[in-house]
Amino acid sequence: MKFIELAVEPIGYNNQLNPKIWHDGKVKPEVRSHLLKIAKHFRQFLDIPTQVQDVIIAGAQANYTYTKYSDLDLHLVVDYSKIDCDREVAELFDSKRLLYKKDHDIKIYGIPVEPGVEDSMTPTVGAAYSILNQQWIRQPNKTPPKYDPEELNHMVNVWTKVIQQSIQTGDLSIMRTVLKLLRKYRKLGLATDQGEFHVANLVYKSLRNSDSVKALQILIDKLYDQKLSIGD
Repeated sequence: MKFIELAVEPIGYNNQLNPKIWHDGKVKPEVRSHLLKIAKHFRQFLDIPTQVQDVIIAGAQANYTYTKYSDLDLHLVVDYSKIDCDREVAELFDSKRLLYKKDHDIKIYGIPVEPGVEDSMTPTVGAAYSILNQQWIRQPNKTPPKYDPEELNHMVNVWTKVIQQSIQTGDLSIMRTVLKLLRKYRKLGLATDQGEFHVANLVYKSLRNSDSVKALQILIDKLYDQKLSIGD
């Protein structure tokens, strides 16, 4: 296998939270106001009857690991088990996330905001801040993260090849299986003591930053639409 260097590093390290968003450990009032408006707009866009339990900031922008590539992850927290649909709930919400991102270019002080949906039964591992309650759910860790860059690079290459091969098959079932396995791989890493800094999670973030996951999800959506269609 030909190895490639990471196109985008998955994490950085800073000695303070992003000052564009935070002040004295809390989200700036004007930022909070806009994020609540974005969350409301995204919920309307989803058009799926469900109760939103919380609205949170997660990911690198809720930690000291943000980089210039880091989106502001704005999550609506819902109970996936309460949602009735004919496809996997995580896949449905990921498709909605990509559609929203395609149609809307929303930024907070130059930082792209990426709304998404999180299952309340399997919450995000790592730092998280409640916009609704204006308090930390899980505090960020100031200790610089440690990971093996060689292992990370190796696994990114492995998964990149797997994704590319699944796309080349043109088989919806195979592509869905690969995406499910990738999410399971990430979930297992998040469940370890290393949490969000486990190589499995960093691999997923790297693939997402390079648009590999996006390309796979877009094709899955296209093939799913074709499956539901008939005739010319």
